[in-house]
Amino acid sequence: MKKRVLNGLKGCLLTVLIFFAYLDASAQDVITFMPQWTPQTQFAGYYVAMAKGFYAEEGVEVVIDHFGGSSTGTAIEQMARGKVDIITSQVVTALIARDQGLKLVNVLQTSQVNGLMCAARFPIDSPQKLSGARIGRWKVGFGEVCDIFCTKNNLQVDWIPYIQGINLYVSGAVDALLCYSYSEFLQLMLATGGIPSENVIWFRDYGLNYPEDGLYVTEKYYKSHRETVDKFVRASRRGWDYAREHEAEALEISMEIIHSFNVATSRVLQDLMLKEILALQINPATGVADFAPVNRQVFEDIKAAMHETGALKSDIKYEDMIR
Repeated sequence: MKKRVLNGLKGCLLTVLIFFAYLDASAQDVITFMPQWTPQTQFAGYYVAMAKGFYAEEGVEVVIDHFGGSSTGTAIEQMARGKVDIITSQVVTALIARDQGLKLVNVLQTSQVNGLMCAARFPIDSPQKLSGARIGRWKVGFGEVCDIFCTKNNLQVDWIPYIQGINLYVSGAVDALLCYSYSEFLQLMLATGGIPSENVIWFRDYGLNYPEDGLYVTEKYYKSHRETVDKFVRASRRGWDYAREHEAEALEISMEIIHSFNVATSRVLQDLMLKEILALQINPATGVADFAPVNRQVFEDIKAAMHETGALKSDIKYEDMIR
């Protein structure tokens, strides 16, 4: 089940208001925006842009649409159905969608460093230690980088699908768990008291430092609503910049939205998540969060690796997808 948050969140916990105090709603552009997962500080910059009125200042009314935590639907599926205008997704996932006919265009790249990792119940001193392992993996995707890793290292693993959470790992039902440094890994650290570093593989350490989250629209929508998209991007960047400069306030704003959706989480976890998300936005080449577009050579490397695994069939041009 999905729930929605409308532009102009203000006020107390569990309260969502529509704020048009100084702007005629009829004059606004309207955008439906869907992040790729449930409400959490992974998307704090967008919540901040809404709460601080940055979208409204650009003359944009934003409806944020979220899937519930038990859903196996995806933002890309909703975009393919014409239900949403802008989504967050990852470069690899967006390439697959475009290859399958949904012509996604990247209009803002927030992530600059890959946060995908594998946490095991045993030491991993080489990729081969994962051969034959039972590894938990999300039903909705986002594990394609690990597919590339397995192909490059000639690994055969037993994938165990799950929706969310860490119960598979904690219960011993799997040997290892695909997780993100800002999400499941933090949950594991809090639940277990710590995962030994020798039990973790970071895929970015194996030549797979592929940038993750960014904003995507369809090529058709971009051509017909470019000015509106640009307004949304400008306000979103302001939101992320503000969140970086005012972490405590960004956390509070995010917690209001999280609680309004009745998401089971903790302030401690969401605070740690926000810090990690902001860290992943730092461009290693410049040392700052500059929201640089996906690097052309990195894009070509991703394509080549995906062709090798069979995940990509067509040749997608950098200029067609990256704005």
